[in-house]
Amino acid sequence: MKSSRSRVKMVLDLAPILLLIVLLLVFGIVDSRIVSINNLTIVMLQATTVALMGLGLFWILLTGEIDLSAGHLVSFCAVTMGTLLSSGTGVVPSLAIGLLACLAFGLFNGLMVAVLKLPSFIATLATMLILQGATLMVAKTGTILVFNPLLRSFGAFTSMVWLPPTVVFVCVMAFLCWWISRRTAFGLKTYAVGSSVERAELAGISVKKQKIGVFVLSSVFVFLTATVFISRIPVVNPNVGGVSLLLDAIAAAVIGGTSLFGGRGSVGGVICGALIISLLTAALRIVGVEPSSLDLYKGAIIICILLLDQSINFVRNNGKQVSQ
Repeated sequence: MKSSRSRVKMVLDLAPILLLIVLLLVFGIVDSRIVSINNLTIVMLQATTVALMGLGLFWILLTGEIDLSAGHLVSFCAVTMGTLLSSGTGVVPSLAIGLLACLAFGLFNGLMVAVLKLPSFIATLATMLILQGATLMVAKTGTILVFNPLLRSFGAFTSMVWLPPTVVFVCVMAFLCWWISRRTAFGLKTYAVGSSVERAELAGISVKKQKIGVFVLSSVFVFLTATVFISRIPVVNPNVGGVSLLLDAIAAAVIGGTSLFGGRGSVGGVICGALIISLLTAALRIVGVEPSSLDLYKGAIIICILLLDQSINFVRNNGKQVSQ
């Protein structure tokens, strides 16, 4: 009985990578162009922004909270840094101001949720509206031309190695997140808070500090996402990031096994989820789905993912009750 439960748990833990492999096999049969080396490289490149955003949201979701403002914070940060760069400001000052802006909003969200006890859904929704207006105020011309050789080389499609620089960067950040989540007190406390706030408090964990910490940490990944955006495209506008990126990142995290109820998730799962989202998007485009219909399909997929997440939670909880 115990061995069968352990096998079920192992399958559930490996579900994201198994799903990715199945999709690659199915798409390879449907259209070989989808699994070509060139297209898979593009898939990895396009997955970088979703992966970085997903890694940031991963920490917030682990505590059972959510951040609806993250996508628009990417827009605000990208437009702010783009405006500074186009006006002749150096790369380092521009990136530093963008990082400080992200940290300020991350701290603001954390304080509203942890100290003022506002529901994260409502608090970050309000922040999202603020960021929408702030982004439009900064981007007065609508589009901002950005060209910086250093940033452009970072966002290049090719490099001296097979993987593009941004893909390598995401791999490094994913390893760092894995190490923090599994090898540091901060990571273990985050899992504890998401599993049970009451038990975490009894164990001496400051839930307020932990929740503020995850919102601030998530804002760092928002900054990194915005940096990747402006390194890749020569024109920045208020439509960079936004709700579409937010939904893709949440979907990537949940596909990867991160529970919306907190306490469960893995960094590897988030990366697999980001690759799945990017692969699905690329496959839909190659088979001829209209760009205007992509969000329709993504919305349907997200609903299926939420139902799957609840089913996995049910299986896991039943397994725990039986073992007890």
